[in-house]
Amino acid sequence: KGDPENFRLFLDLLMPGFFAKPEMVEESLRNKDNPLFIRRLKEDLRDFEGRPIFTRRFPKTIKFQHSEPERDLYNALSRYIVEQYNKAMEFDKRRNIAFALMILQRRMASSVYALLESLKRRKERLEKILRGEENQKKIIFSYEDIEDFEDLEEVERWKKEEEWESLTLAQDKEELKKEIVILKELIEKAEEIVELEKETKLSELKRAIEEGFQKIKEMQGNPKILIFTEFKDTLMYLVNKIRSWGYRVNYIHGGMNIDERIRAEKVFRDETEIMVATEAAGEGINLQFCHIMINYDIPWNPTRLEQRMGRIHRYGQKKDVYIFNLVAQDTREGKVLAKVL
Repeated sequence: KGDPENFRLFLDLLMPGFFAKPEMVEESLRNKDNPLFIRRLKEDLRDFEGRPIFTRRFPKTIKFQHSEPERDLYNALSRYIVEQYNKAMEFDKRRNIAFALMILQRRMASSVYALLESLKRRKERLEKILRGEENQKKIIFSYEDIEDFEDLEEVERWKKEEEWESLTLAQDKEELKKEIVILKELIEKAEEIVELEKETKLSELKRAIEEGFQKIKEMQGNPKILIFTEFKDTLMYLVNKIRSWGYRVNYIHGGMNIDERIRAEKVFRDETEIMVATEAAGEGINLQFCHIMINYDIPWNPTRLEQRMGRIHRYGQKKDVYIFNLVAQDTREGKVLAKVL
């Protein structure tokens, strides 16, 4: 964020005349030949005796293909969102609703269960509007609000998402009824996947956990694995699934106060093998006794991804860190994330 011209003028103070136009700054960044920028990775840092300050970090991206039922759901959801998006473009002041609906696709990228819970909440609220029990919400937010969304605290992001779940472009009862029918169809598809355990990523997670514990055994490390997700719905879903696989598991999320987080850290350190966490896991607690991480979903903000990895790849870590990233490569979001990773 920021003004490119102000940034160029700041650089001009350091090296007068070197960057005549903002485009020259962008070009130098792309070419990685800017003499004023020096990039240092944690692995590059040394102490006064030349010894590495941080251990090495080994990321691994696990790409997978969706099953046929998942592709069917993804395509149906995409059609719904595109239809609503195109309708929103007809109303300049309602374009924000199009962005709000994209949250649904983001939740599917996390887990089918998270999407299912959102679809249920959305259908329930639209049905209340149809019955006259609730008024149709008209939340107007600017493009600045959209940009700032990723920088919000975790609990604030969740509140915003719940508000946006009830936004609709329907102009009358007939349009509301049509949208509710579509939501019911999406819910049926999602329920089938969840109930029959047909979610491919869940199978990939199980394999990643097994690979993680095998890596720990080879390194004679502490048998602990930290799993990250963006959404509380996904977190609780994973906790139940992982427990059913026979592992000892606990969790931590942004709705917990600092005392609860500290207790969760102690339980993870002393009792459980796996912790499932949202972004709040690093606030006020120390997790460097763990050196294996799995990103069940990938945040759209690269800074938050780096912050996740920093929870275990930090000063005091004694082992090399291994990070597994789960990405569906047959979706638009997955293709973008695979390139970022």
